[in-house]
Amino acid sequence: MPDFDDKKAVQLTKDGVQDYSFGGGSAGKKASARVSWSPDGQQFYVRRRDSRNIAELYLVDSLGDPRPKLRQYKYSLPGDEGIRKTELFVLDRGVKKLVRVKPRWRDESYLDVRWLKTGELRVLRRDRALRNVEYGTVDPKTGDFKVLFKEGFQSAYLNTQSIRYLEGEKSFIWWSERSGWGHFYLYDIDGKIKSAITKGPFRASRIVAIDEKKSVMWFRGNAREKGESPYFEHLYRVNLDGTGLTLLDPGPMNYRSSLSPTKNFVVANGTRVDGTPNSSLRDAEGNLVMDLETADLSRLYQVGWKMPETFTVKAADGVTDLYGNMWKPFDFNPSVKYPIILHVYPGPQQEGVSHSFSATASQQQLAQLGFIVIQVGHRGGAPTRDKAYGSYGYFNLRDYPLADKKVAVEQLAARHDFIDINRVGMYGHSGGGFMTAAAMMKPPYNEFFKVGVSSSGNHDNNVYNSSWSERYHGLKEVPIEEKKDEKSATSSSSKSKGDEKKAATKSTAKAKDAKKSTKTKFDIHVPTNAELAENLKGRLLLVHGEMDNNVHPANTMRLVDALIKANKRFDMLIIPGARHGYGRAQSYFRRRMWEYFAEHLLEDRQVGAVIDKN
Repeated sequence: MPDFDDKKAVQLTKDGVQDYSFGGGSAGKKASARVSWSPDGQQFYVRRRDSRNIAELYLVDSLGDPRPKLRQYKYSLPGDEGIRKTELFVLDRGVKKLVRVKPRWRDESYLDVRWLKTGELRVLRRDRALRNVEYGTVDPKTGDFKVLFKEGFQSAYLNTQSIRYLEGEKSFIWWSERSGWGHFYLYDIDGKIKSAITKGPFRASRIVAIDEKKSVMWFRGNAREKGESPYFEHLYRVNLDGTGLTLLDPGPMNYRSSLSPTKNFVVANGTRVDGTPNSSLRDAEGNLVMDLETADLSRLYQVGWKMPETFTVKAADGVTDLYGNMWKPFDFNPSVKYPIILHVYPGPQQEGVSHSFSATASQQQLAQLGFIVIQVGHRGGAPTRDKAYGSYGYFNLRDYPLADKKVAVEQLAARHDFIDINRVGMYGHSGGGFMTAAAMMKPPYNEFFKVGVSSSGNHDNNVYNSSWSERYHGLKEVPIEEKKDEKSATSSSSKSKGDEKKAATKSTAKAKDAKKSTKTKFDIHVPTNAELAENLKGRLLLVHGEMDNNVHPANTMRLVDALIKANKRFDMLIIPGARHGYGRAQSYFRRRMWEYFAEHLLEDRQVGAVIDKN
């Protein structure tokens, strides 16, 4: 940086090493530090990133030419000490020294760092467990952090959004799930709440626009409108004091509506799994001006295409509503008993249920073979409902969805005679693969689900990336138990009374600082599918890409090892050279999956070597 008298450059740090730098870069290329100056140019902040101690994972590319190639990459696991870390530094020209912002937590991160026009440095920081945040100001001279407000959960991941500062920086908008639902709150610049902009049993999800002169905000939200799916998203208008909430795209559809530049009109684009997509023009109050377009599905119907159906069932608690989709064969016969197959994804960032129209859904393709195919939600699956629903699986990342899936099928079978509850299958990819294998092995679900196809499953989340497991399963910081020194314990028995008094005085002083000096470590263990291997009863196909650098193949191989040791029959397909998605081999995998279900649920086994591509 320029010298403090602007005549020459001054080096502020000399301790930079590889993977611990104010700059960046990759593949041996250097990059300058990203310094952000205060409005008056007298102070700045800069981040320093530390990835020195991240261990590596390895993959062997069997298709490497002329010989297999070793691929290695940095990849931190849950609870690792070595993760990608960030330190925040500040400098004041008057102090002439780079100062680190004093951290509140180990391995804390910084979500929002910015200078206000007044020259004040505002920071939003977060703990590694992702359950707590603090918002406050930083003194560039000392690095001291003054908390203006904080939020946290004990047993849930704390979701956040970017802070929206209003004109003049006299107030800002903060998004929070503190009420049990996601809502927006208006704060003054000193961190004191002025009003709840949105409130009630629904979720406000994203700000679309703000008219600060009129104190009006437009936002997207869901779960507010009665008599429709809580996943259907709508556009709303509300005053910043929380009054005047207005729905701008009414109707039981999932909307992707656009606000005109003048904010006087809305183009409402509606879709749903079991409905025809349409677009309409509405005024500033949500009144219909004109219908713009409705999709023409006549050619689909001419070739025998049929719309999928939606349904609602109760969760295993008997109270919570679960929403799902059902695909039937186009030649469906209600007098025939059909096997039922679940397409699953556990979440918790989404629960694997479609809410938009598709004419070529993969679930329909599978149904054409003679199956009923469904998707259905589960508690813990989606953050777009209330917080209790979204965090149901916290500290239990493996088993939480299974009970709801089972009772959903039971309710559908009781409702529809055409469902054969004795022939139930499941398939899923990634987290869905993890869930499918668990369903085939976890009692009592291993008696209920007969066939499973598990592709690229993160069967052992303890060797999956640290961000995922720590975020959604939950990370704990626990004290490190120090081993007692046997020699010192023996010698203490021969001390004099005077020595004992002195020792007691010292012990009391140490006890006062115990909390400050106690060493801790991060602790996490996600239950694995390998732990369930001895319980496998049905037919299970495990699939994985050889070069998957997202969900490492070790996830599947550890399960395979456990199944072999448990003397279990299972099937496996390893796709050479494939990443987490199978690329050119995707169609091959899809047909193998179809055949697997046909063989074990329909007794239709293909014996020829050539797979029919039609």
